[in-house]
Amino acid sequence: MLLVPTSKHTIPVHPSTDGWEKQQLSVERHEYPAKSSANRKLAFLFSHSNGLHKESLHPLMRRFINHLRSLQEYDQTDITMVAWDARTHGDSARLNEGIFEDSYRWSDNALDTLQVIEEMELNTGYDKLIGVGHSFGASSMILLEFYYPNTFDALCVIEPVMNRVFLAGELQAMVPVLASRKRRDEWPNREECHKSLASRGFFKLLHPEVLDNYVNYGMYDTEEGTIKLKCPRESEYHIFRNAQYDTAVAIRSLKTITIPIHFVYALSSTFVARDEAAGVIDENRKMITLEFVEGTHMVPNETPEIIIPHIMKTLSRLNNKAKL
Repeated sequence: MLLVPTSKHTIPVHPSTDGWEKQQLSVERHEYPAKSSANRKLAFLFSHSNGLHKESLHPLMRRFINHLRSLQEYDQTDITMVAWDARTHGDSARLNEGIFEDSYRWSDNALDTLQVIEEMELNTGYDKLIGVGHSFGASSMILLEFYYPNTFDALCVIEPVMNRVFLAGELQAMVPVLASRKRRDEWPNREECHKSLASRGFFKLLHPEVLDNYVNYGMYDTEEGTIKLKCPRESEYHIFRNAQYDTAVAIRSLKTITIPIHFVYALSSTFVARDEAAGVIDENRKMITLEFVEGTHMVPNETPEIIIPHIMKTLSRLNNKAKL
């Protein structure tokens, strides 16, 4: 299920990062004008997890805009949603083929997030900017808000990866997610790919629309007649490998956050234990709220509709803050 964008854009990566002189980002804008004369403009930025791509969030985005448009209070609100591919993912990976940087880190993705905001004028042309991020994308938004306070007006972060512990190299090499380096990344055709993935690992838990988008838009056709992942497995591996420093900064930065930030964690997550996740609220009780939902680390890609109430709670907190 593809959510057809109003416009597509190719922009440079952030100028302060490695690869600044040649790498690019693929960005899409989705415009939803007010039903009647508009009196405000809201922007939502969606950022995907490591290994996936902007289209993996389309089912969530479609359900969210349908929900907003069902509410009379948003009849006079122009709504823009922007989604983008991290530089080694999706269509950005195709733009940057052959010029990837193994040093690419979560902090680079945070700065690329800022680049998207500035290039798409989300920080100047709208009354409010709300970030909705998942995993790698969520952690990057937290880092960006730490580096540049009040970039966002509010954040809804789903299963952000944060870590207080620095593992020794020997232990870090044993982290299960690093197995992405060895996973299959090429199939004879899309039909066989879909059949293979639908019964395996976390792919079988994905919502059918998300899996369809993964096969149809997370792959590209090779010259040999096969299909292959747009996100190279080596790049996905390096993002996980380079995680521990920036994820440690992310959790320690929460004490400095001055905007409403709503955390959503899954009860069956293998990334963050429930007691550890629950402790996040103690980092900044004034600004942080937290709730648990059914699902795994991939919950927005498993049950997109379960996230809608939490984005709405983020909006509600933002609206309540504006009334103070």
